[in-house]
Amino acid sequence: MGNKMIDQQLAYLARGPSTTVTKFQGYEINGYTFYTTAQDQKSTNQNSGVVIDAIDNNEMKDSYYGFIEEIWELEYGPLHIPLFLCQWVKLTSDGVTKDPQYGMTIVDLSKTGYKNEPFVLAKQVRQVFYVKDMCSKIKNTSEYRRHIVLPGKRVIVGVKDKTDKSDDYDQFDGMPPFSVQVDPSIMLAKEDTPFLRHDHDQGTFVKKKVY
Repeated sequence: MGNKMIDQQLAYLARGPSTTVTKFQGYEINGYTFYTTAQDQKSTNQNSGVVIDAIDNNEMKDSYYGFIEEIWELEYGPLHIPLFLCQWVKLTSDGVTKDPQYGMTIVDLSKTGYKNEPFVLAKQVRQVFYVKDMCSKIKNTSEYRRHIVLPGKRVIVGVKDKTDKSDDYDQFDGMPPFSVQVDPSIMLAKEDTPFLRHDHDQGTFVKKKVY
């Protein structure tokens, strides 16, 4: 107390957070819009999927996949620190697997674990989407055992009119959705190509980007 040499931010953190915790159903950070699973149920969008990369004591990196169950914001004086309370999928017991042919990451969302470590800093996660693996449908139900992981899209913070969908701005490519080892395309003769029109020649419209 009273030591002017200590960084002000460190001083706020050392005093501990407020006893009051603010909770949210949605939160925007790092260019992503995140929802809790409860909010996802009310929305047409899926925004509760997350992944975080962690390095163990052997310097090996693993990616942990999960859902946001709650969004907390801790207050350290003027500092606001958002946390995500998540449900995580086990890395073992086929909770997270990699398709050997197409390189897709596949998760079994029913195999959860790590319940003693649910919290992550919101700024450390990336958004992902879970798409039903149509090959894993449970017989006589509408449920699916596995889901395919696809990366989320975010607005590039600080760069006007850019998202990581942009063809010319591809620095946020940490998790490509597929790593295809074979060519899945089917070669067709021109006369066999479906939906090919020969009676329409309008030309190509190219939208120019203004910088």
